[in-house]
Amino acid sequence: MATLYVHDVPDDLYERLRREARDSRRSISAEAVEILRRALPSPGGASLEDFLETADRMRARHRLPAGAPTAAELIRGDRDR
Repeated sequence: MATLYVHDVPDDLYERLRREARDSRRSISAEAVEILRRALPSPGGASLEDFLETADRMRARHRLPAGAPTAAELIRGDRDR
């Protein structure tokens, strides 16, 4: 496996990477590899499994607060006006 060194990483970017790694319970190195893996398409294109994993991660990061109305409730409320 290859080793990658990155020099001159801006402090704010490094802090964001560090926080993402902590939140994902990964090392900073493992988080950087995961970000690269997600950002760079695989030679054969993304698999369905990769797509679904990414969708699950995005869903988990953007959960609505408890008690927030669903999309259907918002649409119904708008139609009832």
